[in-house]
Amino acid sequence: MSTSAPIRNSPHLAGRSWKAPRPLAQMGTLVVLPVIIFIVWAIVATVVDSLVFPHPGQALAGLWLDLQRESYRSSILSTVTLLLIGWALAAVIGTLVGFGLGLSQFWSAVFATPLFALYSIPKVTLYPVFLIFLGIGEESSVAFAFFHGVFPMALLVMAATAAMDKNLLKLADVLVMPWHVKLRKILIPALLPTIVTALRIAFGLTLMGLILAGMFSATSGLGHELVNNIAFVRIDRIAGQVLFIVILAIIPGLTLRWLETRVTLRYQPE
Repeated sequence: MSTSAPIRNSPHLAGRSWKAPRPLAQMGTLVVLPVIIFIVWAIVATVVDSLVFPHPGQALAGLWLDLQRESYRSSILSTVTLLLIGWALAAVIGTLVGFGLGLSQFWSAVFATPLFALYSIPKVTLYPVFLIFLGIGEESSVAFAFFHGVFPMALLVMAATAAMDKNLLKLADVLVMPWHVKLRKILIPALLPTIVTALRIAFGLTLMGLILAGMFSATSGLGHELVNNIAFVRIDRIAGQVLFIVILAIIPGLTLRWLETRVTLRYQPE
């Protein structure tokens, strides 16, 4: 006797429709979306048939030509290294500053407006200041990248710390709770979801600042390579390098988004 009908007619399952497991659905989206973009890109490139709008195959071929060069591979390594340094500095300093300011209602009120004002300034207009004080080189590139990422870290952590229930910290002090217990039981559950969200946002902004710095003054890095390709009007290599930078940004971004979802589900209030 078939049991499919009773299962479908079960009152506990009434009104429910079968859905793919969430991880599988997300993986399907990650696979299908790039394919759709490439198909649309190929169709538009074929219809336009212009020298300034390369086909995806031409972009990949141009990227492959760049990857054959030792200098280009060194530029990738330099960009990734400086990106990690700038992002780490922005994460650590931004978290500490935001946490310190958020603990005090007075100081968070004092510094909130200046921080938001600085964050709203187009950072590229301030790059000559970095060149004046740090010169042309990796130092100014890292500082400029750090400058892009530190503000969202500080502002988000400050807001999360200010919104945290301070009575829990007072109770921990009354109970003479060790600092590591206070960290594990109170601070991490309260701040970790916001910190991971801020890390994801800061990563993209730090990468953007590093690419911009490379385009203006660096002697190596992906930004410098992009300017060289633009100067020699290598359309296929420009498209290929833009594609590579997009991949460099998306893969860590999606990983951090996945981590953000897991952490939020783990530490969200009941």
